[in-house]
Amino acid sequence: MNSKIRGIIIGVVVLVCLGVTLAVLTLTDSVKNTEDSSSKIDASSIAEELEKDETTYPLIEIEKNDVSKVVFENESGTLTITRTEETAADGSANWTLDNLGGVKQNDTLVGACVNICSSLKGRKIVEENAADLSKYGLSAPLSRVTVSADGKSDRTFLIGNEIPTGGYYYLCEEGTSKVYTVLDANAEYFMQNELYFCSTSLVYTPSDSEWPTIDRLTIKRQDLDYDMVFVTVPEDEIPIGMTSTQAMIKPVYQFLNITSSADVTHGIWGLTATEAVKLHPTDEDKAEYGLAEPFAKVILDCDTEDYTLLIGNPVYELNDEGEETDVVSGYYCYINAEDTDCVYLVSAEECVWATVLPGDVIIGMMTSNLFVDLDKISLKTKDREVLVDVFAQEDSDPDDDVDDHYYTVDIDGKEADVELFQDWYVYWLECPTDETYFVPLTGSEELYLTVTITLENGKEQVVKFYEASNRRLIAEVDGDVGYMIPIGYAETLMTNIDRVANGESIITTY
Repeated sequence: MNSKIRGIIIGVVVLVCLGVTLAVLTLTDSVKNTEDSSSKIDASSIAEELEKDETTYPLIEIEKNDVSKVVFENESGTLTITRTEETAADGSANWTLDNLGGVKQNDTLVGACVNICSSLKGRKIVEENAADLSKYGLSAPLSRVTVSADGKSDRTFLIGNEIPTGGYYYLCEEGTSKVYTVLDANAEYFMQNELYFCSTSLVYTPSDSEWPTIDRLTIKRQDLDYDMVFVTVPEDEIPIGMTSTQAMIKPVYQFLNITSSADVTHGIWGLTATEAVKLHPTDEDKAEYGLAEPFAKVILDCDTEDYTLLIGNPVYELNDEGEETDVVSGYYCYINAEDTDCVYLVSAEECVWATVLPGDVIIGMMTSNLFVDLDKISLKTKDREVLVDVFAQEDSDPDDDVDDHYYTVDIDGKEADVELFQDWYVYWLECPTDETYFVPLTGSEELYLTVTITLENGKEQVVKFYEASNRRLIAEVDGDVGYMIPIGYAETLMTNIDRVANGESIITTY
């Protein structure tokens, strides 16, 4: 079962904490962090590559923790990795990419650069004393990497062209003419721009004991003329048997289907992007990506923190010719989470708020009042009104422990069969709600039927059905338009209440 769904059932989302361990390879390798896109360099095969040929040429061999700075220059600019004063729990050093300016970095990718630079090895010697470095691309290198370490002089290495057969790049130390090959999986780290090193994990995933409570979640969209609003319902207001603790309150009040609603209500936590697009965007940048006037806005208020997610322009999938299709692959997004001052691309699959509709997440029951809570029901058409009274009687049988009560039902003052009425009430609860409808009433619609339900605690629910076209009715629940239903259902509803009053079984089709 989806962990978010499991958590909604109990009111606190229970997630399995995924411990991510950075395995530092003893040679030149690093493990790619699974939090980020598959477009990142896959270093998983480096160890296997090294095992194929044990002959390597050590160029740098120093303790990783002694590396104080790595600077690499490429066509994107100059990137600087600096050792921080903070240390990890195991006492190892930490490094930060200065270029990100506080935006959350992918620690694994940054650490991989340091790891490579602390134990850099050439794979093969191409030429001992090259007279012409330009033929290897080393006179105008793709990247120039300078390594600074405690108690040692700086060392600078040049990365040239990829060798014709692929898999390796040419490399030499600046000021020398000995040319080596180096694994492409190592060299390509130093050809990236700063966006490559951004973490794509935008919002943390809470631990089991610290999962926040949703106070209010609001979705505003340009393609809808209404907002979708969700809240956590107080425990004493949740009907018996209801698994979701969240309900939609706008555009209609309804409890949620936990299977389809979990990603909508709890998807901000653990949200990940496909890639980082623009660091520290200006107002002009936000306008470029559709974020100045976003297509959608998701506002999450909870008991520990608040988030606002802006969803901007869509990005479309490309066909084999490189042309855009009409299939949306993702959206440009901006969120006010910690250390995320950046425009990100979020996949369409993750960005559920851009396409969700109320009918996708509600349970499909127009009302959910329990039979045992009923006091009165009124069914009123333009021609007649039927009054139903439900009475709880003290149970005279001490062996019957069902609430110590039994029930009687009167229809228009005449006692009716309770089981037949319960069948009618189930028919009412199963009112077809497949078609949601949120267009405001104009005032010209003709009222067809009003169903008023009064509970023992005095609360009242009023459902009004207005005539529409094509033998359909617009259902208004407690003043909010919410559904379009077949008129045949309402006709059968009235027929069935008469059948129950006459001691007959109800009709289940309409």
